[in-house]
Amino acid sequence: MKKVLYVHHSGHMGGAPRSLTYLISHLDKQKFQGNVLTIRNGPAVKLLESGGLPVEVAKGMFPFHGSTVSGMTPKLFIRNLIGALPTYFQAKKYIRKYKPDIIHLNSTCLFQVARAAKKVSPETKVVCHVREPLLNSFAGNILKRMNHKYVDGYISIDQFDSETVDSDGRELDVVYNFVDFKSYNPDVNGAPVRRELGLADDDIVFLYIGRVVHGNGVLDMVNAFNKIAKDNPKFKLIVGGFYFNKNNAYEDKVMQACKGNDQIYPLAFRDDVPQMIAASDVMMCPFVEPHFSRSIIEAASMRKPSIGTNIGGPNELILQGKTGYLFEAGDYDAMAQYMVRIGNDRALHEKLGQQALEFAQENFDARKNTKRTFEFYNRFFVREPV
Repeated sequence: MKKVLYVHHSGHMGGAPRSLTYLISHLDKQKFQGNVLTIRNGPAVKLLESGGLPVEVAKGMFPFHGSTVSGMTPKLFIRNLIGALPTYFQAKKYIRKYKPDIIHLNSTCLFQVARAAKKVSPETKVVCHVREPLLNSFAGNILKRMNHKYVDGYISIDQFDSETVDSDGRELDVVYNFVDFKSYNPDVNGAPVRRELGLADDDIVFLYIGRVVHGNGVLDMVNAFNKIAKDNPKFKLIVGGFYFNKNNAYEDKVMQACKGNDQIYPLAFRDDVPQMIAASDVMMCPFVEPHFSRSIIEAASMRKPSIGTNIGGPNELILQGKTGYLFEAGDYDAMAQYMVRIGNDRALHEKLGQQALEFAQENFDARKNTKRTFEFYNRFFVREPV
């Protein structure tokens, strides 16, 4: 039986811990003994524990940021440097404790764990999950080079991300982020959410779920919706993802743009994501920075089309004119026109939604994609039937 140690990088909720939870919940306990080590405490720990493996919160370990999601500031880069050596030495302790045959890093920002593994036990194989594009910068290049040096193979959640890390001749497979169809499917009931928000049965609901940050294009989306709202009184826009943090200047700008329009519903992060999607008609993904969008694939699995930016990430998850629409970066007028097109044509909406569901079933099913992940282990590291 092979021992697998999964190492996670954050205590916050999000796509990465959800995907890891799906993965470990499908681990064949007859062939693999698994443990999870997370370097941060927080709500994600409880989620990871629901995957059925023992979870330990590590002490004295830090991520080394350098992706488009984290961004980079002088302060953050200094924090990277300060945390590097403590992370390396602590990682060696945990590797000696668990003695894994395979280490599965849930992010490129954990390369110090790979470095420690090669020091403690050179025969240990290290898989790195590439979950976000690396910055084309000094910090991003550090991540790329260090992963090249210590990682044996990569699993990337999309083609765009894989190109930013560059496998440097190491084994790489693109396995799209996946959805648990038990939780996300067309039969989920969204009526309670509609009642809670006072939405009518014939309202057309556009939904954004994600962080309210500049890189996700939220302010531009709200401004564009304001231009079409009066002429389309049945259109509603839910913006879910506010922290309502008074120190967040960007959130303040978005809230200001929402004011005075009772067709917009600003909401905090919520746990009932499937019900929120079920209550909506179209998923919105107005990203400015390339990044995988979990909301698109979750919406598709629930027979909902999406409108997104034609950049890395969304343009692999939306088939233009088949499962939704892509607009060119910065062209929010085109985004608004796609909203009008889908919102006022029920037959088109139904067609796009059905095709989105079929696309999701083929590409984003957790059962299929976890199997592909374990096949990756087997193909390159275990070489035993999985």
